[in-house]
Amino acid sequence: MLLDRERITPERLASLSDEERTGLRLLRRAQTFTESLGLARSTSYRHLIDRSGRGALWVLTAAPADRLEPVTWWFPIVGRVAYRGYFDGERADRFATRLRKDGHDTYVRSAALYSTLGFFNDPVPRSMLLWPPFQIVDTIIHELVHETIYVADDIDYNEGLATFIAHSATLEFFADRPEQAEAARRSFADEKTFADLLERLAKELERLYAETELADEARRRREGIFRRYREEVFPALPWETRRYAGFGSAPLSNAYVLAHRTYLGDLSCFATHLAALGGDLAAFVEGERASPGRSGDC
Repeated sequence: MLLDRERITPERLASLSDEERTGLRLLRRAQTFTESLGLARSTSYRHLIDRSGRGALWVLTAAPADRLEPVTWWFPIVGRVAYRGYFDGERADRFATRLRKDGHDTYVRSAALYSTLGFFNDPVPRSMLLWPPFQIVDTIIHELVHETIYVADDIDYNEGLATFIAHSATLEFFADRPEQAEAARRSFADEKTFADLLERLAKELERLYAETELADEARRRREGIFRRYREEVFPALPWETRRYAGFGSAPLSNAYVLAHRTYLGDLSCFATHLAALGGDLAAFVEGERASPGRSGDC
């Protein structure tokens, strides 16, 4: 990935389409905006990479089939995490197959962007420049939060904080562009609806596993729960966009639930803290930088 990076020279800039140049300008404005909120200035996302439609990386999550408990791995610097990242999708799939043979649930998804926490100058996929404006801003801010605030061994805090700050900052960024602000608001509202759905599903699964001693029986009974959520619970919710339209055919499993909960679990707690600061996002960022990690009331 690093070897394939391209500097954005005047010649490279001229080779981009008008839409891509617009996306790049937006990305640059978002980077400057994050600095005004107190996020660290980053040298990442200042190079392009063109992977001809391939994702930047793949992320694998795993869990026992009879427990809502993530499999974790330990790595230097970042500590213990509940997922593994791959630059080669086939390697991710091979490892997932090994885990399934051992009786685990697995979930592999692609991701367009990633952060090495400032250790390297990570590139921007060219395809990202064509995304809807609010998605460009939200995604780049999410990754820049990781470069500023990171707690080893607490992936739920790291991802939840990055999601919350990115969403809040995106809405501020587009405060003078009502159309984009509304598009972001609707998408984030659906994310909250999805988070609530996941919590309901997780609680049902936890009750099932607590009362069922046999793993095979638990797996059989949970399929009925998954089917009810796909066919009854999901269609009845007040969705504002089609962001989660694929849920009806999603590969539901313990790993799927845990993978998405990682990004959405602490959002209401962060919102309470921000409200206590009168909505001052810069003050919120300053507080998290000064004392990162979960507070006692989260």
